[in-house]
Amino acid sequence: MITLLSRQCRVLLLLLAPWVVAPLAAQPAVVSPPAIASANDFALQQLVSVLQATASLTAEVQQLLLDQEGREVQETRALLSMQRPSSFRWEVTRPYSELMVTDGDTMWRYEPDLEQVTIQHFDEALDRTPVMLLNGTASTIAAAYEVSAASLAEGRQTLFTLLPKQASTLFERISLSFEGPTLLEMHFEDSLGQRTTLLFGNVRRNPVLEPAQFRFEPPAGIDVVDGRLD
Repeated sequence: MITLLSRQCRVLLLLLAPWVVAPLAAQPAVVSPPAIASANDFALQQLVSVLQATASLTAEVQQLLLDQEGREVQETRALLSMQRPSSFRWEVTRPYSELMVTDGDTMWRYEPDLEQVTIQHFDEALDRTPVMLLNGTASTIAAAYEVSAASLAEGRQTLFTLLPKQASTLFERISLSFEGPTLLEMHFEDSLGQRTTLLFGNVRRNPVLEPAQFRFEPPAGIDVVDGRLD
């Protein structure tokens, strides 16, 4: 369980990277291929444009973890809320309860079964995840990944594939599927052959979200592990 939870945290941080660091853009930019540019350069600009079109988001998420043989190891259901530049809320509802929430400065991880909340600086969590180079800007994505794009569903969807340039990164392949600016799926494959799929349902783009939902007040009587004091 510890291994699965730790992996889920890393996957979550990767999922949030494009929104929690990239600058806010209210409307998607129109990307036209330049006169001289590689296919990878154009795909990169397409991806950045799509990511910057979403300032806030809520969704229901189904996360599937598969082993090397394609067998399902774990299915997780969660509710996701995000707000640029750096706030998110990830509430696991099945098969256990867990809450991760940050206001951009502090991250709280609440595990009701353990009656424990862990608090840490948000930046410290990002620093421990090398794939946070995926920050939604063209320069940092280009420095970390080779990006390619493919059109699916008769042009209605776009599949972006990211291949890390450094061998030390957490995932060997990352793919994101969009319909217009709406995120549909994310897929990750690590060096051990394990695959993680995130499926997004009931997606709402750019809703008005209350700041209070991105903070957490620990309930009375639970253990508080405050990593900010180390």
